[in-house]
Amino acid sequence: MPVRRQYAPASVESEDIRLGRVELHYTKVLTRLMAAHALAEKLTAAGYERMLATVDDPELRPTIEKNLAEERRHARLIYDALAEIGVSEAQADRLMVTVAKSPSFAAPRWFAEQAQGELDLVMGSISLDATGMLMIGVNYRESSYAPHARASEVILEEEAEHESFGLGQLGRAIERFGAARVAGALREWLPRAVNFFGPPGSGFTFDCLTYGLKARDNQELAELFQALLERRLEQLGMKLPVLTGRYPYQIA
Repeated sequence: MPVRRQYAPASVESEDIRLGRVELHYTKVLTRLMAAHALAEKLTAAGYERMLATVDDPELRPTIEKNLAEERRHARLIYDALAEIGVSEAQADRLMVTVAKSPSFAAPRWFAEQAQGELDLVMGSISLDATGMLMIGVNYRESSYAPHARASEVILEEEAEHESFGLGQLGRAIERFGAARVAGALREWLPRAVNFFGPPGSGFTFDCLTYGLKARDNQELAELFQALLERRLEQLGMKLPVLTGRYPYQIA
């Protein structure tokens, strides 16, 4: 049975929070959600910066530089929205110390800290930008917190190109590295990508749905992402790796 949301899209402004017009728990849930969003954008930016030093193809450099600048801007938009309710970037990042070590942050952490070369560039883009498009387009754009909804609209306009880059580069990756090597990279990256949506049916997600900070459960978005990627792989003559049935997902 769908969760009934208490707040309509874009119905809460920062002033409502500062003046105590919404319950304190709403603010706590919102802060945690936006802190996670901001950190994911920041780590993705760090990953693109890493790619500048590890990808040799000069044709890819302009796209990497563009994505880097945009991801930094996206992170800044969310941190600025947090600042409107009195939460600094440092405070937001401290809230994520434990969460950032969880399976849901494996993809952005790996991209920022360990990814190497063109194949990881493609996989990282798919695992972060394609998943991000779903998170932001399905959930955050309809957020009851208006500053988050407005920031999400701006991000969506730019993320569409990021998503198409990663999915579009799959064919090129198969030509350059061979289907077997791309299949191996998919087996490494797919669990990270699907886990990025977070655990299904959690109490935190229930609160987000109730307060109108999300529209769909994590499991629904994970299934949408896998269906999207599966269609693209079928076009290229490849199959989507099979995952285990519960979070944190692994290759079956």
